[in-house]
Amino acid sequence: MDKIKIGFIPLNDCASLIVAKEQGFFEEQGLNVELHREVSWSNIRDKLVFGEYEAAHMLAPMLMSSTLGLGGIKRPLVTAYSFAVNGNAISVSNALYDEMSEYESQLVLKPEKSVCVLKKVIDARAKKGLPKLRFAVVFPFSMHQYLLRYWLAEGGIDADKDVHLTVVPPPSMVQALEENLIDAYCVGEPWNTHAVKRKVGVTLITGYEIWNNAPDKVLGVRKDWAEQNADTHEKIILALYRASEWLDQVENRETLSDYLSSPQYVGAPRESIKSAFYGEVCNPSCSTCRNIPDFFSPFKHLANFPWQSHAEWILTQMKRWHQIPEEVDIQGMAEEVYLTDVYRSVVSKLGVALPSVNRKEEGVHAEPWLLDGVEIGEDRFILVQN
Repeated sequence: MDKIKIGFIPLNDCASLIVAKEQGFFEEQGLNVELHREVSWSNIRDKLVFGEYEAAHMLAPMLMSSTLGLGGIKRPLVTAYSFAVNGNAISVSNALYDEMSEYESQLVLKPEKSVCVLKKVIDARAKKGLPKLRFAVVFPFSMHQYLLRYWLAEGGIDADKDVHLTVVPPPSMVQALEENLIDAYCVGEPWNTHAVKRKVGVTLITGYEIWNNAPDKVLGVRKDWAEQNADTHEKIILALYRASEWLDQVENRETLSDYLSSPQYVGAPRESIKSAFYGEVCNPSCSTCRNIPDFFSPFKHLANFPWQSHAEWILTQMKRWHQIPEEVDIQGMAEEVYLTDVYRSVVSKLGVALPSVNRKEEGVHAEPWLLDGVEIGEDRFILVQN
C-alpha cells in the first residue's frame, strides 16, 4: 500500500483521524495512513499545497482562501468531509473576567449577556485611556475569526477599532494567556477547558451558543489530487465516517480521551480533553460545570455532511470583513470547494439516509428539524441580552 500522509493540529476535532488510525478503520479500507502533528495552520496549508501531505485536517475557510490565493500560494483546495460541528469557545483571562464581573455577577453562567458586559468594559477602558484588549484567533481565515467577529458585532463592538486582533496557534493559546501576551481568545477544545483547569482563564461562551451547530474543520485535499485519486479519497471518507460513528458512542469516550492525551496527538491532560465530549463548560473554580450537550458534536445531526450553505456563510463573512472582493461569486465558490455530491455518493453506499440537497437555510431553526426525512440540528444565531 502506498503511504498516505495526513497533517493535523492538536485539537479535539482531529479525533476521527486518530480513531481511524488507532481503531483500524483506515487499515480496513486498505489504506496505509501516516498522521503528522503540526504546530500551526500555515504549516498545514503549505505542506498540503506543495504536496507533502495528501490530505489535512483544515479550517474550512482556508480552502476558500487558498483557492482564491489569499495569504499564500493560490491553489484550489476542496473538501468532501466535515470533521464535526461546534467545539469552539471564547475564553478570557482571569483579570479581564474580574473587570467584567464588576458589571455582572456570575457572568460565567450568563453567556447571552457576556458580549454586552464586555462592551461596557471596553468603553470604560477607553475613557481611562487604557490599551485596547488583545483578542487572539487561530488564523486570519478561520471560523474562530468569524464567530468572534460576529459575537463582538452583536454587542456593538467593532473588531477592527475597539480591540486588537492577533493570531496565535491553538496549542499556544493557554501559554499566551498565562504570560499576559493576550487578554482573550477564540479557539477549539481542549484549549479553553485547559485554561480553566490551569486556573488562568474563564470560558465565557461556546461556539454552539453563538451559532448552533456551526461548521469548523474539514478534510482538505488538493482539487487535482481529488480528481486523480477518487478511489483513495472515497476510502478515506469511509474510514473517517466509521471513526466519527465510533466517536458518537458514549462508552468510547474514556478510550478516546486516552488516545488524544498521548503526546503524539493532542497531548493535553485527559481531564482537559474529556470535558467537551461530555458537554461540560467548567467554571473558574472547576467545582461545577455548565452543561452544553452539543459543546462538540462529531457525528449526530449530519455533523459530517459538507453543507454548501456553510461555505456560503463563511464567504459572506469574508466579504463582510473585507477579506475578499465584492465580485466573488459566493454560490459558485461554495459549489467549487464543497464537494457535497461526493460525500453523498460515498456515504449513501453504507445505507445512510441523506438529504438530496446541498444547502439549507441557516439561522432559522431553533430546534432539530426534518429535511427529506432526515433529522437536522438546530442552527439559530445568538440573541444577546443586556
